[in-house]
Formats: sequence, C-alpha cells, structure tokens
Amino acid sequence: MITREKIGGIIGTAIFMILLFLILLFSVFTLSFPPEELEGIPVMFGTTEDAFGIVEPPITEITPAPSPEIPPYSPAEPLITQTTEPTIDVEAQREEERRRAQLEAERRAREEAERRRKEEEARKREINRQMSGLFGESSESRGNTEGEGTQGVSTGNATQGSPSGNGGIGSYDLGGRSLGSGGLIQPRYTVNDYGTVVVNITVDPAGNVIHTEIGRGTNTPSATLREEALRAARSTKFNAINSANNQQGTITYRFNLN
Repeated sequence: MITREKIGGIIGTAIFMILLFLILLFSVFTLSFPPEELEGIPVMFGTTEDAFGIVEPPITEITPAPSPEIPPYSPAEPLITQTTEPTIDVEAQREEERRRAQLEAERRAREEAERRRKEEEARKREINRQMSGLFGESSESRGNTEGEGTQGVSTGNATQGSPSGNGGIGSYDLGGRSLGSGGLIQPRYTVNDYGTVVVNITVDPAGNVIHTEIGRGTNTPSATLREEALRAARSTKFNAINSANNQQGTITYRFNLN
C-alpha cells in the first residue's frame, strides 16, 4: 500500500534528479574552447646546436616569397609538346662517317686521275713541240702524202722522218756469250712513246731465254713498251755452251722518238 510518505519521497527524488541534470548540463557538459593563441604545445627547436646565455633572441619572422602568378590558359596560344624523345643513333653516325670517308677517297682519286691526265697531255704536247722543231720551221713539210709537217711513224728510228723503221735498238750483256743466228730480236715500236726498258733474262745452256722480267734502269711507265721488250727478249737466241748451269744477264732496249 502506497502511503503519503512514499509518494512524497518519489516526488522529492524526481525533483532532485531534474535539478542535478540541469546543473550537469550547464556546467560539466558545456564545451569551453581555449583561446586561439594557446592552441598546441610550443616547442623551441632553436637555430644552432650550441649557444650560451639566458636572454632569448628575438624571433625573426620568415616571410614566404610570393609564388609567381600563372597566366590563365588561352586557347589561341599553341601548346608546347614533345612527341618524340631525341636519341643518339651511334650506328647511324658511324655509317655517315664511313660514307663521308668513302666520298673523300673517291674525290681524291678523281683529282689524282685528272692530275695525271693533265701531266700526260702536257708531256705529249712537249714531245710534239720538240718533234716539230727538229727539222726547222714548222711551215716546211716532208713526206709523200698530204698535210704539213714531217711524215713518219712511231715505229721509225730514222732521223729524216722515214715512214718505216726497225723498232727500238737494243744491247745485251750475258757474260761474254754471243747471239744466235737470228741476232737480237727487235721489239715492235707501235706507240708514240719513248724510254729505256731493261729486261733481266735467264738463259739455259742451249741458248734459250727461259725467264724474263723488268729490271732496274727501266725509266718508261708505258705498259706497251715493256711488254714488247719482254716479248723480244724471250724470242732472242744465244749460242749454246757446254755447261749444266743456267746463265743470267740483261737486254736493254732504247725506244727513241725520231
């Protein structure tokens, strides 16, 4: 049975709880924000590793440098882009160097060939000039055909412009041995050139020339004169001797323009 004392106790307890809740609501549960300048825990890291004294030096405020302003993008301005990455092709560079070296070698070869051609033409002009002055003024003529000048051929060796001749004149040296019945075979003189050709010969006991080669003392670069001298030397016969050994000597051919 509920008595008046119990009802009074319940009401008193309820009022006390309400008051306690109000007190807690406005005192304990009210958030208090600390002042802005006291936020965090200040820590002084200092500016040097070692120092002495009791007076704190003034703090120097560091003002950050202003960042550069970036102009706004304009669609009319072209974009700077890189589509390919430059690389160094070593093999291509080497190939280009080889090509340049080959071109330079070909150019030098052409220049050398041109120089030799000009020297050959100058030499031939000088020969013609000397030949034209051998027999007096160039206005005089000698021959049995037509034209002006002195008629002759490159194979002649006469001093009066003979239209024929017996080729170059030769001499030999074979340690006292004599020539055979055919004598010293003369080379054919079919080119407009001159010079001396020395032929080294090897002769067997029967008198046959079994080996020939161009020897020291040759002063003409003409391949035709050299070949003709070698051919004539191989065709020459010497006297037979009673020996088992081969003999070496020389035949000298002098080709003269007359």
